[in-house]
Amino acid sequence: MSEQAAGRHADDLAAEADVTPLRLTSRALIGGTLIEVAGEVDAATAANLTACIERGHPDAGLPLVLDMSGVSFMDSSGLHVLVQQYHRQDEHGTGLYLAAPHERVRRILKLTGVDQILHTYSALDQALLAADVIDPTPRSAA
Repeated sequence: MSEQAAGRHADDLAAEADVTPLRLTSRALIGGTLIEVAGEVDAATAANLTACIERGHPDAGLPLVLDMSGVSFMDSSGLHVLVQQYHRQDEHGTGLYLAAPHERVRRILKLTGVDQILHTYSALDQALLAADVIDPTPRSAA
């Protein structure tokens, strides 16, 4: 292997090391579902978010709260998932509620105008209240 090829391989590995993997956790709430999203939502991970929503929130007739506080990056693929889910929820007369999105995520929502249709809240408790759902296992204060 040439030095140039070896150098490219090392650069590729370094670039991969900088990627934040997507972590998803789904919890049933009284009256809806909470999915905690952390990491990067992009072309490589958007399908994972869609699959988690489909498995963790099979009843679109109930509100869905996405805790976005752990999302460090989102591109148009992630935005597409949110818009699709918004339409799915809207067709069933319920809502999609985004909790605590990072400034970078809020910016893409604003630039695309999606902030005009999505319910977005600065804190998880605000989103849960707006969705009219109850977390039966609230997190303890540290």
